Amino acid sequence: MAADLTGEAALERRVARRVWVIMTLFLIAIGVLNALGILTEAQREGRVLDPRVPFILELTSVLAMVALAPLVILFERSVPFTAETWRSALLWHALGSIVFSLLHIALFIVLRTGAYSVILGMSYSFFTDLPTDLLYEYRKDIFPYSVLILMLGLQRSLEEHRREAEAARADARQTGKLTLKAGGRTIFLDAASLDWASAAGNYVEIRANGATHLARISLAALEQLLSDAGVDVARVHRSHLVNRAKVREIAPVRDGDFTIRMADGSELRGSRRYRQELA
Repeated sequence: MAADLTGEAALERRVARRVWVIMTLFLIAIGVLNALGILTEAQREGRVLDPRVPFILELTSVLAMVALAPLVILFERSVPFTAETWRSALLWHALGSIVFSLLHIALFIVLRTGAYSVILGMSYSFFTDLPTDLLYEYRKDIFPYSVLILMLGLQRSLEEHRREAEAARADARQTGKLTLKAGGRTIFLDAASLDWASAAGNYVEIRANGATHLARISLAALEQLLSDAGVDVARVHRSHLVNRAKVREIAPVRDGDFTIRMADGSELRGSRRYRQELA
């Protein structure tokens, strides 16, 4: 149990770190592009504009968001979107986005006030019409907040998938067993019992022990698992692989391809490009 908790904590740290770095780089790029856009518009309209002003405005906003991102990450961890909790999570994150926007405004006002005083030697004023200004900023802030929440969910899903794949490979090496996912089910197979496997869209059709199973895995990933388990497999077609120990007959066909008869009596089509794999 302690190991599981430690593993979960490590996974969440990786998710938080990677998302924060990606979000920071993304926001900086957007901030610089926005500042350059403001300068371009000013030149087109013939307005005199200190070139430092757009960068101060945009980058203080970025800095405020980057500083607040860890708080959003912690909040999302406590209120994640799942199939069971998405309705309540949606409500909580609607409220969270409002708090995020208010904190963002407060922080960039402080930063801009300091930057204007130190860099430009002048004062900074933000509010002209409080309700309108707050609503305007909220409309802008809801997008980065939503993107951050989405990125956290996607990155967590990727990390969990990677962890499951690593665990499956370790299990294959240690026990010679395959652990495969099929929808909500988990299939456990003796790796050596596999006869053949064929790609079927996002799934792989696996023949073993006289039964056919459909697992959500790529053919390349399955090939790696079988190799880890010590099974001698060969790719005979871009969509088929076979257990060499279960091959009973190889027969050529006219176009240069070949057919393979397996121990279970089934036949597979092999491509001439892969003929050397069974040599």
